[in-house]
Formats: sequence, C-alpha cells, structure tokens
Amino acid sequence: MNNKRAVFSLKYTLTGFIAGIFISIISIIIAVNSADINFLNTESLSRFLAEHNFVDVIIFLPAFITTIIGYITDSSLNNLLRAKEIESEETKQHSQQIYNFIDKLRKGESVQKLKNLPENDKIIQSLINLSEEIETRQKEEEKRKKEDAQRAETSEGLAYFGAVLREHNNTIDELTQTVTNELVKYVDAYQAAFYLIDESSPEKIIKEVANFASGRKRFASKELQWGEGLPGACVIEKKTNYLKNISDEYLEIESGLGSAKPRSLIIIPIVTQEGVIHGALELASFKEYEDYEIKFIEQVAENTAMTISTLKINNETAILLKESREQASALSNREDELQKTISEMRRLQENADIQSAAFRSYQDSTNKALIRAEFSNEGKLLFANRKFLKLFEYKSNSEIENEDILKFASPEDNRWINKLKELIFNKDSHFEGLLKHLTKSGKTLWIESSYIGLKNEKGKTEKILFLGIDTTQLKTDVLNLDLKINQLNNALFTVDFRQNGEILNVGEFFSSKMNYSKDDLNKKTIFEILSETSSENIKNTVNQIIDSGTTYEGEIEFVKADGEIIFLYGTIIPEKDMNDNINSLKILAYDYSQQIEFADKIKQQEEIIQNQIKEIETTKERMSRRVEQVKEEMRDLYIDTETAYIFSKKTFELLPDAVITIDKDNKLEFINEVASQLFLVKSEKLIGKNIKALLPEIDNKPKGIYLGDIFNIDNQELPEGIETDVYILNEKKKPEKLKVLLIKVSVGLRQQLTAFLKKT
Repeated sequence: MNNKRAVFSLKYTLTGFIAGIFISIISIIIAVNSADINFLNTESLSRFLAEHNFVDVIIFLPAFITTIIGYITDSSLNNLLRAKEIESEETKQHSQQIYNFIDKLRKGESVQKLKNLPENDKIIQSLINLSEEIETRQKEEEKRKKEDAQRAETSEGLAYFGAVLREHNNTIDELTQTVTNELVKYVDAYQAAFYLIDESSPEKIIKEVANFASGRKRFASKELQWGEGLPGACVIEKKTNYLKNISDEYLEIESGLGSAKPRSLIIIPIVTQEGVIHGALELASFKEYEDYEIKFIEQVAENTAMTISTLKINNETAILLKESREQASALSNREDELQKTISEMRRLQENADIQSAAFRSYQDSTNKALIRAEFSNEGKLLFANRKFLKLFEYKSNSEIENEDILKFASPEDNRWINKLKELIFNKDSHFEGLLKHLTKSGKTLWIESSYIGLKNEKGKTEKILFLGIDTTQLKTDVLNLDLKINQLNNALFTVDFRQNGEILNVGEFFSSKMNYSKDDLNKKTIFEILSETSSENIKNTVNQIIDSGTTYEGEIEFVKADGEIIFLYGTIIPEKDMNDNINSLKILAYDYSQQIEFADKIKQQEEIIQNQIKEIETTKERMSRRVEQVKEEMRDLYIDTETAYIFSKKTFELLPDAVITIDKDNKLEFINEVASQLFLVKSEKLIGKNIKALLPEIDNKPKGIYLGDIFNIDNQELPEGIETDVYILNEKKKPEKLKVLLIKVSVGLRQQLTAFLKKT
C-alpha cells in the first residue's frame, strides 16, 4: 500500500513539473515572436536571450510553481487515503475481534473482555452480557459436576472397601493391616496407625495393631493407656478429630523428598452405628482433606467396625469348634504318628541291610568301582580318579596335585593319618578303617578306607594307594536309627521277649511307668505282667505271629507293680536273625488310658458347643428383628421430623419479624419474606450459601454490635435467648439498628441457629 502511494505521489509531481516546462516553452515562443526574431537564426536568438534576463525567470518559474502545486495536491490526497486505510484496518480488527469472541463463546472456551470497542454499541453490550451469563452457568455446572464427582467417588470408594472387608476378614490382624494399607493409598495419606481396644487386658489398654509409614519418628508407642494421646481421646469421645496445625514434636513424614511435617492429621473412631467402640484410626498426610473426604473415611471406619464386630463373634465360635476338632483328632493323630514311626523304623532297618550288602559288594568289586588315589612317600597327592574328585568336590587333578594327605582328613582324624604313615612305612604295608574326611566345601564324608603301601622290586614303599567306599549315607542312617530307637524307648512302651514270654529287654519309659526296676522285670515273663484277659490273648497272638510271620496291632492291658491296670495300644513285631528265623518279638505301644478320658470330654464339649451355637443363632435372629424394628422407628421419626420442620417453616413465613436460619456449617437454610425485604435479596438465591453472602465482613465498623460478628454457629459467646441490639448495613451502606433474638437447636449431629430480627 505504501508503494502504491509513492507511485501515486510521483505521478502528480511529474505531471506538475511537465506542465510547468510546457508553459515556459510557450512563454519563450511568445516573447521571441513579439521581437520578430527568427528561430532558425541562432545568433539573433542567442543575443535576444542574453539581453533579456527575465527570460530565465519566465522559463523556470512556471515549472517550479506547477511542481509545488502537484506535490501539495499529492500530499493532501495521500493523507486522505491514509486516514481511510487506518479506519478500514480498525474496522477489520474490530470485526475480527468480535468474530473471535463469538467463536470462543460457541466453542465454550474462556473469553477475555473486548477491548477498544464502543461501549454504547448494543450488540457489543449484548455479547458482554451473554459471556457473563455463560461464565456464570459454566461455574454452576462445574460446581454441580464437582459435587456429582464427589458423590460418585464416595460410592466407588465404599464399594471398593466393601470388597476389601469381605475378602480380608479371616483375622482381625489381616483386616486391620489391609484396611490401613488400602486407606492410606486411597486417600493419599503417608502415615497411618490402627488402634484396637485390648479386651483381654484387665486394664483398659489401646494397642497399635497395624500401621503404614515410609519413615517415622512417632507411631512408635505400641500401647496407650485409656484416654492417652489423641487416639485415646478419640476412643472415649467417639468423635472424629481433624487437625491442621500439628506440632513439630508429634511426628514427621519421610518421603522421597526427605523428612517433612504433615499438613493434616485425622483421628477417626472405629465405632458402629449402635455406638460400640473398637478403637481408632490415625492418618497423617501432606494434603488437607475436604469435608466429603472426611465423611468418606468415617463411613469406611464405621463399616470396618461392623466387620470387626462380626469377626469377633465368628472367631469366638471358630475357637470353640477348633478346640472340639483338635481334641477329637488327638487320638487319630497319635495313632498315625505311631504307625509312621514303626514304618520308618522298618525302612531304616531295610536300608541298613541294603547298605551293608552294598558295602560288602563294593569291597569285592574292581578298582574302577572304588574311590582311588595315590600319594607320595611324603603324603603328597599324585593322582585321584573321577570318583575321588567328584566326591571331594574338585574338578581336576591339577586343582589338588601335590596337596598333603591331611588336607582331605578331618582335623580330629589327623593323629590317625600320622599313625597310618608310620604303620605303612615301618611296620606293615596295609591299613583299613572307617575314617572321617572333609570335602572342598567342608562337608563331612565317612569313607571305609584302605591305605596300601606300594613297594618296588627292592621291597621299599615308594607310594601309598588309597581305596575307599563312601559310607556317609549308611553312617547317617545308622546314627538316625539309633536316635529314633532312643526316642522310641523314651516315648513308647518297648519290651523285647521270646516266644515263651522270657523278657530280654525293656525300655526306660516302660519300667518307670510300670513301677518296676529293670532287674525285677527281667525275672518275670511277659505274661505275668499282663492282665488275665490280655495274657491269654497275647499267648495266642504270639503263636500266630511265629507261625505266619505277621504283626499284631491292638489293645494290650498291663498290670503295674501296685496292681493298677494300664491300657496300651500297640504293635507286636517279630524280629528275625540272619537266617530269617524269628528269635524274639518286640512290643511298641503307647498309653491309651487318656484317650478314653479324652473321648468322654470331647462328647461333653461337643454338647456344650452345640448349645452355644444354638444360643448364637437365637441371638442373631433377635438382633436382626431388633435392627428391622429400629429401622422402622427411625423411618417414622424421620417423617415426623420432616413434618415438624415443614410446619415450623410455614410458621416462620407468617411471623411479622425477619427470620434467618443457618446450619452447622454456617450455611443459610431458611429466609422468610420479611427478611428478604429487609436485606433486599431473593431467598432462593442465597439458600445453601454461607452467611457471609448475606452479612459480609466490613472493615470500618461503626459503634455497636454488627450482626455478622455474632450470627455464627461456632460462636462460643453466643447471646442465646437474649434480645440484643445490633445493626446491619442497608443499601446505602449506612448502619440500620435492629433487635435480634438468637436461638440454637441441636438434634443428634444436626445443629441450627435461628435469628429473629425486628426494627427498633
């Protein structure tokens, strides 16, 4: 656009200049013609021009004047065009600004106030009003969505913790720890402690049973006395305590950013709807909680309390049933244990026989089947076969070559190794024995060892040959067998006897329980210490065992030294010699007398438990009916309360005084028509809002009592029931005197504060 104006300006200037030149030429021609000078005669023409100096002026003055006129004309036109362009550009910008404003309104985006536009334009004013109305509606919609989201979040959270309580109600410890962990994560806390009342303690003690923390300086106390600390006070008061200003000494939270003081602390009672208190839950967090979050935590705590109550009843029932079952299964378990012990003894005996046979077989096998190594005269290892390397946990000969023979021997057997060297070199060329060795990792090996001195043609020992058989398992089994036999002798009645009844050996446990010494028992036969019934029965049983080689299992009655009969339940086992002939018998038995007494006690306990179960079922039915009755009474009470509330509202509407009611959160619940006219407001727009919306804070207060300073449900110095002189600010911000009567009403958790106002 500037280029066009420049060309336009040059055009008018050149036009003026050319017009001036044209006029100058015409002037010269007229002057020459008037002097009768020939244009073709240059000499006369030059002389004419030299004589007349005014000709210069005539020539250049018109050109100069016309050029100036062209330039001035061009400047005027350019200024006019520039003004039009600026006006057009501003109009375009304003139109674009209005278009963008309307487009953002259409899309629901946030808009800024229109700038540099005429304020008296009706369209612009309508757009501004429209944007303000849309913004107001958006805020209301956001508030509604926020409340819906909070309700949905609460419902979802209660459903989630309902599932947690159902899935983790096996034990109280599991329940409390799981609820603590999950609640900390769900409400974005960082520390938590779960306290329960210890009902088993004669004194009232509150114990910490679960906690969750990334790091702590507090929550270290495991027990609190009744009423001690914030949890103790919460248990007594059965009320939630929410703190925002926390002392530095109380606790610190350690997060990934280091130690930090929490911003909030909340202690919730674990109490049922019926008021049964079980404990308290303490939560600490970096965030501050909203009211709906605190109510949600209280609901979770109440549901947890109900689950704990149910769990305690179930645990008491389960304990009774468990005791009955444990007593009932005692006999069966002891019988199974005895059978397993006897079977284990047989297996160990068979393994011992097999290992002994294998040992003899290994002695007769070739060197390839034996552990083999060669040592020098100085006791240095020269060679070891694969069995040696594998058994002693080495990979190759190079790993242990030239190692001393003492490296492979147990320290307590070193003296035998030294004697071995002396024996082979000085006296004999052969040594055999069961020696204890050590592997690379220090594991013990029992090896039936043979050390043989290998002599050269001159009869001189030049190296030592080691041959061995691994008997570690056999040695271990033998030791275990001896241990089990000793255990059986000390725990069971054991007697060895022949077919004719001659007692060969008795266990210490048997002789002590029978009140006989071993010498006295060895002088008797087995049949002499049996009852008459068992004596004849055992004689026949012994003959059957000898004939068939089987075992006997059943009851055996012995007579103690004082004549008392002892009831045993046991097994008679035949013991064979190397030729598979039965040369003796062994009795393994345990005292059966207590089982008979246990059986009677179990029957009595089962009857008691059944009666208790019936009583519990009856109590549950009675409680269920009572719960339904209470629900019905609460429903009727709610209807009566709502009816009374409606009547009271109607009554307040008809009063000549102004009436205003706020709830426990200082939110407006009711404004009658007289109050609406007094404050020049519409009641429906203020219901649900804070009282500050009607009685805002004022800075420069006049003398007297401002109604907004005392009309607060949390006011500890509330002039309740006393007519008080106060003032409010009218529409002109001037104080208007009134008389007020304040009445506070509390019903359960619900509180109301009502003001009756009249002009003085």
